[in-house]
Amino acid sequence: MPLPVDGREKFVKIQTHPSVKSEFGSGVLMVCSFGDQNDVAVFRELGLTPFQAINLEGCMTEIAAQWSGMTVIEARKSIIEYLTANDKIAKIEEREQEVPVSERGKNPVEIILLKEWYVRQTHIQDRMRDLIGEIQFHPVRNRQFLLDWMDNISIDWPISRRRWYHTEIPIWYSEDEAYVVVPPAGCYVQPWREEPPQGSRVLRRDTREDVGSVESMTESLGTITGEQKVFDTWMDSSNSNLFVSGYLNQPKIFEQAFPTALRPQGKEIVRTWLYYTLLKSALLLDKPGFQHVWIDGLGMDPWGRKMSKSLGNGIDADSVLECGAGGRTASWKIKGPEKTVQLKANKIGSECFRLWKACEAQVGDDFHINPEEIEQKYFGVLTKLFNVARFASQFDVPKDLDNMPNNLNVEDEWILYEFNAVMSDVKAAWTNLDIYTATQNLKSFGTGILPSHYLEMVKSRLYNGDEQAAWTIHRVVRDFMSAFSPICPFFTHHISTTIYGTSAVEIDEFPNNIFGERFNHERSDSLMSKTSELQAFNGEVWSNKKANGVSLNQPISGISIPENLADFTEILIAMHSIE
Repeated sequence: MPLPVDGREKFVKIQTHPSVKSEFGSGVLMVCSFGDQNDVAVFRELGLTPFQAINLEGCMTEIAAQWSGMTVIEARKSIIEYLTANDKIAKIEEREQEVPVSERGKNPVEIILLKEWYVRQTHIQDRMRDLIGEIQFHPVRNRQFLLDWMDNISIDWPISRRRWYHTEIPIWYSEDEAYVVVPPAGCYVQPWREEPPQGSRVLRRDTREDVGSVESMTESLGTITGEQKVFDTWMDSSNSNLFVSGYLNQPKIFEQAFPTALRPQGKEIVRTWLYYTLLKSALLLDKPGFQHVWIDGLGMDPWGRKMSKSLGNGIDADSVLECGAGGRTASWKIKGPEKTVQLKANKIGSECFRLWKACEAQVGDDFHINPEEIEQKYFGVLTKLFNVARFASQFDVPKDLDNMPNNLNVEDEWILYEFNAVMSDVKAAWTNLDIYTATQNLKSFGTGILPSHYLEMVKSRLYNGDEQAAWTIHRVVRDFMSAFSPICPFFTHHISTTIYGTSAVEIDEFPNNIFGERFNHERSDSLMSKTSELQAFNGEVWSNKKANGVSLNQPISGISIPENLADFTEILIAMHSIE
């Protein structure tokens, strides 16, 4: 051994091992404590005795002889000087090397041998894959993301941490450390300052055998010492589905509520929150943890980078969500790759923020966060929907909105068939947890065909007290708010309670088919096939008026109604004042 040491032999044993790659480097594998997973495997296989050379303060221990007490960096420099002075260095070469560092501090990671608590997991991986196969993933591709992570699991789950703050591990050690004391299930204790509660049990550490109550084992235990380590964060978080389903505290409800219906989460914690939750469900109950798993993408800055504290490119959510009055604006400075830029936007509120997120990307896709863009795009959407509802509120609400009146005009039938198709697609999307498709369909209908074409057609009828037109617009607005309520609950609650006296949020089921038994497939296909032609014709007339300096409410001549829109002739002539 080229260096002096204290407390161990000055020689190392050299032997053969199949993990050595003779063609790589010198062809000799140095097992240096626990540099990587292979070192751990070799240590265990050969039964080697480890020596701890670095302590918890990051300094060399007594085994390092004259370098004891130095930091790792100081000792490294001093050892090179020692070896050089004693002519024990053959040569020095500059080489690039990958060194693991901590995510936040960016400091090199040194692995130290310590005793920790573990949960067994390697034995149940095959069963977990079977259970995961019973879960519906949204999007489906993220199931493989989880399975790929599981392919890399080769050791059990270390669940203890040496931190100041977190949930304490509820364990006491006997004086000879042959036994441990565990409290009753569901009992929160702080063992570093409390005694075991009544009902605690004593287990042998080597066999895990329950040998009796703590009260009956007082003499055998001697002076007990409480555990000072705490649980890994995910040990707590992985209880979430069990807790909301009533595990331990509501057993009758739990039988019906488990597996839990839905886990919504981000993709960056699939390998932690989702995996450990499913692991615990498998270990405790041999069941899948959820019926559905909904995994969203990452929030990115304007340059496509994940928002994080270390990059300084994050935005405080409160500053975006807090609704401002009087045109107050919020301002954010975001560090870009080359320079820091400043973004400004009116404080947009949570409803606008939710609408933006629902519309911006399909589930599982990463999405860019730019408050200026959110305000520009989606505050206008909510304003337009609000104006549609405000317009409808001018007209008396029919007494029976659930039963369609007879003798609807063709334009009423047309918009109701269009809306019925939209609602069918939205219902299917909500059933499949497809928020993007549901919201896009509602947004397109509510800000496009409904206000721009139908309302322009029936304004005069509504102002003249036409009951069929009033029934149509109120039925559409009421059902639209119910379908839209998962995205903007406060917005839809205010509108629906103000106009209809009931909340769009407090409904038992999705709105029914408007036509019911009167639905006519042939009539639906016929009217809906004319939608694109209606939009094109209306757009052409408006463009013609604009080009000739004619206001939209003024008469225009020289316009012919297309033959395919003959059923709409009367309403189109009135709508555009065609002479």
